[in-house]
Amino acid sequence: MKIKWLALLLIVLFFHDGYSQKIDWNDSIPKYISATGAKLSLNKDFVKEGSSSLQWQWSSPSVLTIENPALFKKAVNTYRGGLTMWIYNDKPVDSALRISFVAADGSTPYWFDYNLGFSGWRACWVSFENMQGDHKSKDLVRWTITTPENLKSGTLLLDRVEFPLKGVHHQATPDYQTPLNNTKLSRILWHWARLHEWEQYQYDLPLQAVSSSQQKDIQTISQRLTAQVAPENGKGNATKALSIANNAKIRRVDGKMTGAPLVSNDELNKKAGDIGLSDLETMLFGFAGDWYYNKNEESKQAFFDVFEYAIQQGFAFGSGLGTNHHYGYQIRDIYKAAWMMRDLLKENTPLNVEIRRTLSYWSGLAETRHSYQYGRDELLDSWNTLLTPKVISVLIQPDMQERVREMKALSRWVSGSLAFTPGTIGGIKVDGTTFHHGGLYPAYSIGAFATIGKYLELTNHTEFTISDDAAHNVKLALQTMRNYCNLKDWGLGIAGRHPFNGSISNDAVQAFALLADRGDLTGSGNKIDEELAADYLRLNRTSSPYKGKFEDAGIKAASAPQGFFAYNYGALGIHRFDNWMVTLKGYNTDVWCSEIYTKDNRYGRYQSYGSVQILASGRPVNNFASGFVEDGWDWNRVPGATTIHLPLEKLENPLPGTLMERSEENFSGASSLEGKQGVFVFKLKEKDRENFTPGFVARKSVFCFENRLICLGSDISNDNKEYPTETTLFQLALKRNSEPILLGSDTITGIPVEKTIPGDSPILLSDTKGNYYRVAAGQDLHLLRQMQKSRDNKLKSETEGRFVTAYLNHGVAPEKAGYEYMVLVQPTPAQIKKAASEKKLPYQVLRKDTYAHIVKDIPSGTIGYVVFEPLEMKDDYLLASDAETLVLLRPVDKKTRMISICDPNLNLEEKTYTTAKPSRPLTKTVLLKGKWKNSSNDENVSIKQENGNTRLTVTCVDGRPVEFRLIAQ
Repeated sequence: MKIKWLALLLIVLFFHDGYSQKIDWNDSIPKYISATGAKLSLNKDFVKEGSSSLQWQWSSPSVLTIENPALFKKAVNTYRGGLTMWIYNDKPVDSALRISFVAADGSTPYWFDYNLGFSGWRACWVSFENMQGDHKSKDLVRWTITTPENLKSGTLLLDRVEFPLKGVHHQATPDYQTPLNNTKLSRILWHWARLHEWEQYQYDLPLQAVSSSQQKDIQTISQRLTAQVAPENGKGNATKALSIANNAKIRRVDGKMTGAPLVSNDELNKKAGDIGLSDLETMLFGFAGDWYYNKNEESKQAFFDVFEYAIQQGFAFGSGLGTNHHYGYQIRDIYKAAWMMRDLLKENTPLNVEIRRTLSYWSGLAETRHSYQYGRDELLDSWNTLLTPKVISVLIQPDMQERVREMKALSRWVSGSLAFTPGTIGGIKVDGTTFHHGGLYPAYSIGAFATIGKYLELTNHTEFTISDDAAHNVKLALQTMRNYCNLKDWGLGIAGRHPFNGSISNDAVQAFALLADRGDLTGSGNKIDEELAADYLRLNRTSSPYKGKFEDAGIKAASAPQGFFAYNYGALGIHRFDNWMVTLKGYNTDVWCSEIYTKDNRYGRYQSYGSVQILASGRPVNNFASGFVEDGWDWNRVPGATTIHLPLEKLENPLPGTLMERSEENFSGASSLEGKQGVFVFKLKEKDRENFTPGFVARKSVFCFENRLICLGSDISNDNKEYPTETTLFQLALKRNSEPILLGSDTITGIPVEKTIPGDSPILLSDTKGNYYRVAAGQDLHLLRQMQKSRDNKLKSETEGRFVTAYLNHGVAPEKAGYEYMVLVQPTPAQIKKAASEKKLPYQVLRKDTYAHIVKDIPSGTIGYVVFEPLEMKDDYLLASDAETLVLLRPVDKKTRMISICDPNLNLEEKTYTTAKPSRPLTKTVLLKGKWKNSSNDENVSIKQENGNTRLTVTCVDGRPVEFRLIAQ
């Protein structure tokens, strides 16, 4: 037994010392480390990991050599393989270390310089691909660190040295120590990683004398900021802050602050005693609050000690912490703490100067020294996490001239950032949708809207508010969100990785009021924008100062939005009447289907497979009351979607990271006519991935006329012989077993119920929410009422719930299957009666095949054309059309036609995660029967007469419908 244990110990020691990719010097210095002209020892006071750091006291010239090729042999052959370590410098110097990797032939194929202009700990995270050198050899035999030639002596500490098995983080951050780091990307660096770049900017606005009105505005903003972040009724509590500080053993040694390692989340090891930025935030906010409200002198001192410690640890001006990605979510309260300490921080002590520099640097304020850069990505995160910190960084500056210049620059930058952004980068699109992660993402939009609202609250009626153009864009974005939410909830199709819980936050609702209070944007000249104020009164049901102010001005709550809205930056159609909303969702080459992480929305593949979701229940209307509940939810059966019903393990993300699937097909999206009628198309083609079916195709459409939805499918085909293909009509949670549905004249309650309804004749059935479905003859309809078992989208834990479901079964490996059904949303008894009669149907399907889906609405006379392939045909109106074209046409009278033509394709040049390339124009040509002229004078429409008929050529861009009026000649 002793021999076995000894052998095991020798193996562990062998791999640990000779083959580990991490250096351990907690107890002793490994023999493979040596240094010329230097003394090497262990330091136990200033440590970034474990119990000791390596202390290198050198006299120039000195070279630290690590002769252990096993350390970096794997890393140099690994994607993004490289070095991560921390370096402690006692005194800042204008010099650099040379860090080199030497090959067996004596060459230096990899090297970089590391600037020493700092005091304290700084990170060094550099992949081999980002190092200098010719990179010709990977046969590396030693690693050297050479001291600067212009210095006689110095002391450095090294710690946390590793060649990570998974490579250096892809968002390794350039900083003052390694300014060229990670700059060889094919895309612009993430905004988190651009702090050093922005710090090189110089203000293009001069310092000027401060006017009395500017000084008054700055004072007004400061007072409002205090009300935002430090209200009078606040309470300071340092208990948790003190506990973290004590556990971190924050203390002063030889005049310098030290304590537990402070690191970014990507290397945070709580069990080993590390602390992260969230802990720092808790400490600073707790101590500042205790001083601000309670005047506790010990907390005041603790605030400055902890901040000094943080700067020593690397939360400092010019530092990147290795990777600082998404740090904004972890530091917002640090800035609130600084505002509570503002009077003390304005004193020009060396520490205060460094604190102010640090706060300015990490807020990204330097970016605003120039105007907003067109094409800059990731705006929603910037607004949400760093806009208020930018304001605070400005206002804690002691010099009034600087404050005024910086607020001018900030206001200019904010206004510029609120301009419409191109392609799929973050920000506001021309159709009012807001983008993050390369797509429409309401879950991120609400935080951004809330912070823009807070900025308005600070700057309204001052020189530093946003421009009129920016205000118009924010109004469009807010009202777009209003349109796709009912009352506050949005549908599954646009939920991203957050299914079932998407809703406008109270802070985002407040943004409506704050923008309304900025001033009228309709041209009426009123002091209040009445449209936004009315929206606010509709969305906000509780008492508030703005509610009282708007009501006193005679403004009443708005009605729910009405009509059809096409948002093709999201391949999205929204259809609304009365108090209900239908969300129609697809995806294409430029619009992703859903966001699936390894631990979020695991089973959300089908969210945008032509989904048709009705939100019509609840007071106010919401997802839960409308029947959409996660517990027990069958992820395969999204209403309206055509799917292959897979086991949950096959529905999971097949990728090790994020899946945001785009299609190979362009033709998915929506078009509208007169803001009332609409049509939606989804051309499905699954990609070739593990557990996907690459031969799975379908052509789907939905025609929307008032409360009538005509849903068509054709060419549904795949070769999956193991699992059936289905189109779901509805899947709704049951509050109780007795909730009834109607099937023809039969009332069905209870569970379990499983029925297969023969398709010999049309079938009329209801759901539990007052909506009716008329299924055309010849289809295999299945009805289920059952207790369902499913899994949670994050943890995979088992869930259970009662559901009623209706779906069309297309069988296994269908070939050119199809369907036809009509949904009546919240119909009247008379409409239900007519739907049961074949002779009184309110619609007529004129065509449903590979080439086109064409439907005529009988009450309005409107015809919708979804043209998949180049088309020529005999028709009362449309004789020919280009492929992938949406046409809606309404005869007003014998001599007048209203028409809209749309290609929902954004036609983006780059098919990447995000692109700043704008939507490119597309021309669509249709041939109309008869001779017509355009009375709308639309420059996007050209007309040519051909043999007694009219050829229309329309230019489409941004996926927006082109609508115009035709007059007979």
